[in-house]
Amino acid sequence: MPQEYERDEFDEIADQGGPVGVHRRPIPWWSRVLPPILAFLVAGLIAYGIAVLVWNSGRGGDDSEPSVTVTATPDPSASSEPSASAEPSASPSVSASASASASPSASASPSAEAEPEIVLDAQVHVRNGAGVTGLAGEQQAILEDEGFTNVEANNISSSDIPDGVNTVAYDDDRLADTAQAIADALGIEAVDGSGTPGGAEIEVLLASDPN
Repeated sequence: MPQEYERDEFDEIADQGGPVGVHRRPIPWWSRVLPPILAFLVAGLIAYGIAVLVWNSGRGGDDSEPSVTVTATPDPSASSEPSASAEPSASPSVSASASASASPSASASPSAEAEPEIVLDAQVHVRNGAGVTGLAGEQQAILEDEGFTNVEANNISSSDIPDGVNTVAYDDDRLADTAQAIADALGIEAVDGSGTPGGAEIEVLLASDPN
């Protein structure tokens, strides 16, 4: 059976309760949370101060620009001089506009005089020097479809055709427009006003098929 001892001062302390043995004093919770919070607040204040400093410096640069524009404002006396120089420009513009308005009327008169005069009953001979059977008759039919009323088809020696190319020849200056109209209708480029080899008023000299 267990051995019993007499009570001493240690038994009285044990009866009072409380921590027994070696121990540390408990650390309060706020001592662990407070340092990070303080560090965060200090960092935020520093960042805010830097941002305010940068913002104020930027606004100061913007405010300096309007002061430059104010000092560069021209004098009222200088603004009056360009208005005086603008007055001479009115006279050239009027003269130019007058000349421009007059030019269409001047150009209209030559265009009216340059209207072609086509003589549809002029004597026209279509002469075949290409050796292609029926070539002159085909060109005669084209001219008759264009309204020419006095057209005849015949032959010619190729040696009588100037430069050996298809040519529309005429013998009178009054038939120049008519000869050009015939050349356009048949697709011929050469037009000769020095006369016709056969004596007709207008002769179409075919060295080849113009079509």
